[in-house]
Amino acid sequence: MKISTSPKYNVLLAIIFLLSLPVSLLAVDTSYYFYVQFTDKNNTPYSLTNPSEFLSARAITRRTTFGLTCDSTDLPVNPSYVQQIGNLGISVHNRSKWMNGVTVLLTDSGRMSQVRALPFVKFVEYTGLLVGPAMAPPAKVRTQSNLDYGTAATQINQLNGTTLHNEGYLGEGMQIGVIDAGFSNVDINHAFDSLRLQGRLLGTKDFINPNSNIYSEDIHGAMVLATMTGNIPGQFLGTAPKASYWLIRTEYAPTEYKVETDFWCSGIEYADSVGVDLVNSSLGYYTFDAPGMGFTYADMNGKVSRASQAANLASKKGIVVVVAAGNEGNKAWHYIGSPADADGIIAVGAVTSTGIPSTFTSFGPSSDGRVKPEICAMGTSAAVVNTAGTPTTNNGTSFASPIMCGMMACLLQRYKQHDSNPNIEVLLNSVFKSASLFNNPTDLMGYGIPDFGQAESNLTVFDSLYRIEKNSFTLTYNSTYKTLIIKLPDGNIPSNLTINVYSITGTLIKQLPVNESSTVLRTTNFTPGIYAVCLIENGISRTRKVLIR
Repeated sequence: MKISTSPKYNVLLAIIFLLSLPVSLLAVDTSYYFYVQFTDKNNTPYSLTNPSEFLSARAITRRTTFGLTCDSTDLPVNPSYVQQIGNLGISVHNRSKWMNGVTVLLTDSGRMSQVRALPFVKFVEYTGLLVGPAMAPPAKVRTQSNLDYGTAATQINQLNGTTLHNEGYLGEGMQIGVIDAGFSNVDINHAFDSLRLQGRLLGTKDFINPNSNIYSEDIHGAMVLATMTGNIPGQFLGTAPKASYWLIRTEYAPTEYKVETDFWCSGIEYADSVGVDLVNSSLGYYTFDAPGMGFTYADMNGKVSRASQAANLASKKGIVVVVAAGNEGNKAWHYIGSPADADGIIAVGAVTSTGIPSTFTSFGPSSDGRVKPEICAMGTSAAVVNTAGTPTTNNGTSFASPIMCGMMACLLQRYKQHDSNPNIEVLLNSVFKSASLFNNPTDLMGYGIPDFGQAESNLTVFDSLYRIEKNSFTLTYNSTYKTLIIKLPDGNIPSNLTINVYSITGTLIKQLPVNESSTVLRTTNFTPGIYAVCLIENGISRTRKVLIR
């Protein structure tokens, strides 16, 4: 669901939409969505040795930059499996390589027994009902700022975003994927003139209806986008006005079914494949139109919803994922939804201009006790731009999230310009540490409101510590070959460096001089247990612990 829209409003929209249709269009068969989980990716024609077949050069570079490698989750689902389902006359609507499954759409749900019987199918799950003609025909084509933010000044000043902006960090070179319900008028709205004319609108993708005109769909994503890149001189300026954007539609506003969490998985996988640096998603899920389909609070542990699993995977692939916490704080549910519960991401709560929690902002923590939301931005009377290009205000964590995402893009730009090997954990912690409630987080505000000027200072310190840690040495244990591999950075070998290996009781087990950047120790005669490996140079010791089995 769009975070700023209630389920009742969605149902009302669906009713109005259906009543407005000619009778001939209403007389159609009901269609059903099912998620199909595959057992494996065996015999796939794709290979991890040739990732350019399924990832863009930018996506591969991002992994390399963060010291990551491609793994089995990057491999597309086995096309043979997809083909065998298609041979049954069942339409495969979308695919998820990270979850290793597909969503199918069919009018006769009884035919799913044929899919369940396929040897490579682990399970099948009903995920929603298609209401109305979703498949439309193709469309015819805190310091004083040097910038004039107009009505957006309050929400940027609250985060001290002006510090980064004044230093020239406006998101340039960063790519942001915006996962939402539609982007009405973005192609003609003068607030996005700069985005279009400068070639920073990189592309669109619609996982609801591939034939749609994404610019005539829901208005929600357009307002979300404006908080980051809207630019009306003297009237409005977003938090990342020079970043580039991919617009991705995964939400079908008139109804609410679990299938949309699978569309969301496909959306963030697509964002990864084109090489984005960040993703903003002002969508959240916990209840659905079908009885018994919803999540429970116990499910909000980041591991139950496939969307939450995908969000966590994206963070492990070097993407900064920013998600709206939800607007359920004054409702019976009142908790965060999915994928805000995911680990490794930033869930953003909403506050007023004075820093008080918005009455609607959803509560944390996650059901497994992690701080949620992590941080907050302005969500009450947030400055946005409407589809006519007029600055206005709106309420919701839907807008707090992209306000934050834009500032994260600026900080990431600064980080990448100063370190060729950045680290996502260092980046996030620098922001969390700068927040107003870091030492005393709450269920409504998490760590509080960050200060991006302080976050930049933290980043310098944290990154230096991280690089010291990186530049120490790496230790790898291979249980198959019973070897310890000690590797020094950059091939730097001091002449008086030695390796000492101690047992857990402090007994010296092995000592030898270091003559090469990579040293291999046989552990065949080591008793299973924990050992300390120390590199000693001029009396200074650097130590790692390792479990030998």
